[in-house]
Amino acid sequence: MNGYFLQVAARRRHLFSLLLALTLPFLPAPAQNQPHIEKKGGVAHLVVQGKPYLAIAGETGNSASGSAAYMESLWPRLRQLNLNTVLVPVSWEMVEPQEGTFDFSIVDALVRQARREGVKLSLLWFGSWKNMVSSYAPSWVKLNRERFPLLQDKNGGQIQMLSVFSEGNVAADARAFSAMMRHIREIDAAEQTVIMVQVENEVGYSFGERDWSDLARRAWKAPVPRELTDYLRKHRRDLIPEFRSHWESLGARTSGSWAGVFGDSPAGNEIFMSYYYAKYIGAVVAAGKKEYDIPMFANASIGRQDRKIATYPCGGPIPFVMDVWQCAAPQLDAISPDIYYGDFEGHCRAYTQKGNPLIIPETRGDEVGIGRALLAYAEHGALCFSPFGIEGYAGGPICDFYRDLSTLAPLMLEREPGMTMRAIMVDSDTPVKTLEMGKYRILCEFGHRGNQPAGEQVGYALILQAGEDSFYVYGKGVSLQFSLLERGKKNLVTGILECEEGCFENGAWKASRRLNGDQIMNDYSFDSAFLDGRSGNGLRFGRTGLQYVKLYHY
Repeated sequence: MNGYFLQVAARRRHLFSLLLALTLPFLPAPAQNQPHIEKKGGVAHLVVQGKPYLAIAGETGNSASGSAAYMESLWPRLRQLNLNTVLVPVSWEMVEPQEGTFDFSIVDALVRQARREGVKLSLLWFGSWKNMVSSYAPSWVKLNRERFPLLQDKNGGQIQMLSVFSEGNVAADARAFSAMMRHIREIDAAEQTVIMVQVENEVGYSFGERDWSDLARRAWKAPVPRELTDYLRKHRRDLIPEFRSHWESLGARTSGSWAGVFGDSPAGNEIFMSYYYAKYIGAVVAAGKKEYDIPMFANASIGRQDRKIATYPCGGPIPFVMDVWQCAAPQLDAISPDIYYGDFEGHCRAYTQKGNPLIIPETRGDEVGIGRALLAYAEHGALCFSPFGIEGYAGGPICDFYRDLSTLAPLMLEREPGMTMRAIMVDSDTPVKTLEMGKYRILCEFGHRGNQPAGEQVGYALILQAGEDSFYVYGKGVSLQFSLLERGKKNLVTGILECEEGCFENGAWKASRRLNGDQIMNDYSFDSAFLDGRSGNGLRFGRTGLQYVKLYHY
């Protein structure tokens, strides 16, 4: 009998082991091995398959994934771009064409194609809203106004936007999104082709207005939810300055109606709508993360008039209401700017407040965009830079730039933005700039000694510290000179000890030629250069190139 039971037990163990082996590929990957955002010493990194990852990316047009065949037709152009990550939409209407019936064939096709091309994906969930409106919702949602109510204007007019105040709306969206994330986990947790998800797209209502539906009116008259007033009390000292100033100008109240606490004004409407958009999107994100917890972010259309209220969709994740979003949607890993207008670096600084990781899902991809990409990565620690309509840039300058950036990415990921990694951009309006790096001041000029390169919009440089007195510099259309911040009693002058042009191959520096003479002589005005601690030696970039420089002092 004992031998019989031992045999049965052994068979059961074998069967359990077999079932476990068959099941493991479909179980969620351990949290630490899934794509995630990791912060160390104030620097955030996207981590994919256990390693820091720099998303050198582009976003396709909105209907690129309208069919697998159409997406297939784009890959020859995407291949030219040398990117490592593609942001591509997946729509609710395609994923759940009939309520409760899911079709993930487009997701499967995107993953299959991306794996073949050796790139990663960041999916854009076009669920309840895309550019404010609800055009990507399934037909069974669009045709049932009673069950899925719309936003209304002051006059009772219905706008093609699902109401953020409807529990039925958020429940249906969250159910579809969670089903998609469960499917992605099942097919992709091991290979990690899908590394991020943007949830919805550029949400909000028009220019400082709020929803006037019956559901919204009741919410407006109700007390401000306790979680938000508690957040205000707890974080008062470190609230976003503009937001704190507005709240305190009304008495810094921690109870009352929305109008009583935040005012019946464009700013008050902004805060009100932001809270409920954040709650809605946070619920969708939470449902998705329950199935597969990878980085998820929400993006904002930011103002044509830089950072002023009521010049962008009201309720989106803009810096003014960053605290509201962090309170109401803590499930989000980041809120992100689509930057087409205004002060690019100002937007980057605004979106890195309060520890928010910088992901730029939409921007321009021309020469100005290239310079901005360097600023985003090197100055502001961006995890992702992604021009919109990327297929339209095939054959343009970004192709070679992305190729070069791929070779530099390992060095960039080892350095601290704004410290051991810097970038600078100059143009005809601002042809001269300086920056400080380590013990050096670096003078950057557009072109060479005031001679602007013909036909060029901008000049730019990426500077990576190699040692205390040495740097790798990638640039185009600029010249650089170095001087000491502290020259000492000897009035030390900085010269070039050695300079090489080259590239990185398999992570190792490979020099193509030694530079000297005319190639490193930037300034023959020796008297004025001496006063600045410069020797006249410097780096010169006409066309795009990479140089290694080692400095000395005399």
